[in-house]
Amino acid sequence: MKYRSLGTTNEKIPIIGQGTWTYGENKSEALEEIKALSYGIENGLTLIDTAEEYAKGGAERIVAEAIKDCRGDIFLTTKVSAKNCSYKGVIEAAEKSLERLNTTYIDLYLQHWPSKEHEAEETMRAMTYLVEKGLVKYIGVSNFTPEMIMEAQNVIGHHVLSCNQVGYHFNDRRVENNVIPYCQKHGITVMAYSPFGYAPQFFGGVGFPEQGTSERQVLDDIGGKYGATAYQVALNWILRHEGLITIPKAKNTAHIKSNLEALELTLSDEDLQVIETYFPKTNEGMSLVKY
Repeated sequence: MKYRSLGTTNEKIPIIGQGTWTYGENKSEALEEIKALSYGIENGLTLIDTAEEYAKGGAERIVAEAIKDCRGDIFLTTKVSAKNCSYKGVIEAAEKSLERLNTTYIDLYLQHWPSKEHEAEETMRAMTYLVEKGLVKYIGVSNFTPEMIMEAQNVIGHHVLSCNQVGYHFNDRRVENNVIPYCQKHGITVMAYSPFGYAPQFFGGVGFPEQGTSERQVLDDIGGKYGATAYQVALNWILRHEGLITIPKAKNTAHIKSNLEALELTLSDEDLQVIETYFPKTNEGMSLVKY
């Protein structure tokens, strides 16, 4: 397994983690989800990301089952919903997540989205309280622009904001223009979610290039040189940035195995240039969306 530091801390975390969005939504899939997470853990994918919003806490319960015998080996990330970002709401949400996860601490606690209702001052003040009480080790945010990160950092003072989790894939490179450069400059880890594209309800639902398109053929051809899939090319392409990790969702052991094998691939400069031609970056930066 390859590791990178979390922000400016001494914490080393895997460069590929396990995302759990949609976990816990279907009880008939619970055993397969637990099995997938366990397989990933056994093979070094000890970074697990979840959230109170996922299946209304159901994903956290699935994670609890998968990590119950190895909690000390896991770097556990979960998130507080924007609607719960009052001072009291953050603390209560964290306590409920701790209960569902069956753990006494959260390694990295993120504000899931910027909030329309609650100011950064009360949200981040609650985050620092959780750190000082030992319920949370590290503070982070998700879907924040550089301006929002600065506002949050000003509130937490001597505490460190370690991570910004954002969407990033071939067809959405906006974070390259503002978020990634800012985070690299200030020692904040970028945790990239949805590396294979977005679901229909998010950001227009831009998904992974489909079979039969010229874009997909390019990815298949690049992967073919290394005995890799287009999806493995996608993960490796994202990880070319320093200080960046990614958390692809994987619902079964086959997906987990594929994600692990992506670590064996190193794209050449020529490959990167071809990808640049077919998936060009625009001048638009990631904009602010509040929930």
